[in-house]
Amino acid sequence: MKKLYTLPIILCVCAFVCLCAYALCYADDSEQSVDGFSLVQYEGGGAKKWKLNGTSAEIEDGKVNIDNISVLAFGEEATLKLKAKEGSFDREKSVVHLEKNVVAKTTDGTTLTTDSLDWNAETKNVSTAEEINVKKNDFEISGKGAEIDMEGKTVEVKKDVTASITSVPPDYLKKKDDKEQTIITCDGPLEINYKKDRATFLNNVKVEGSEGDIFADRIDLYFNSETRRVKCVVARGNVRIMNGGSVTYSEKAIYLVDEGRVILPKRPKLVINNETSGQ
Repeated sequence: MKKLYTLPIILCVCAFVCLCAYALCYADDSEQSVDGFSLVQYEGGGAKKWKLNGTSAEIEDGKVNIDNISVLAFGEEATLKLKAKEGSFDREKSVVHLEKNVVAKTTDGTTLTTDSLDWNAETKNVSTAEEINVKKNDFEISGKGAEIDMEGKTVEVKKDVTASITSVPPDYLKKKDDKEQTIITCDGPLEINYKKDRATFLNNVKVEGSEGDIFADRIDLYFNSETRRVKCVVARGNVRIMNGGSVTYSEKAIYLVDEGRVILPKRPKLVINNETSGQ
């Protein structure tokens, strides 16, 4: 689809044409104050590309500083909604900066919270160097720094990653609780590809579950494309599985969640420690 890019001078005019309430302008052209700010950009075919709103704005030297900012970005598969207490729009770079109580939500059920982030109006990508928290279904992630490609449907959390996964085991594995929580940590990065239904944890990865702990250089989680629940976990590189007093060493381990079993395809080594604290 052919895109229509609005020139900086047209953006300035649109800021006043699309006012929700009224505008108060200073005599100095380099600085203007606006109440009820609204700005819309359209695709070549006339469909809305994105919409930006704010309760008030100051326009100065090519940048629009906005209070109570909110952005709606319309994608082919999902709509992204951003909001924050403060923000700014750089008309030359087509970048929206948001800070203070930043919340990003998509119509497919993902919610991200952070202290500040940048949204590129042309590429539709989101980036931040701050601490983040991401929630989607029964999958919650925290870490520091992130890059999100809305069109490519990928997320990269840079470092200090912690993921919490709530799953429902099959009936024959259920105990008292009908849900099980698994915690995964790694130095990072964490790479999520929603098109491939895969999440990859890299560097010093640890999985804590009810059946024991897994350590590895890399762990891949594969999701069911319909239920969005984890169906398979694959650990690679220096794999250690610790369960009670035993440790299993392997270069690869595959955990089939629905079947509740682990496959060790490359000559695993089992070490059993019979010592107990009372002896």
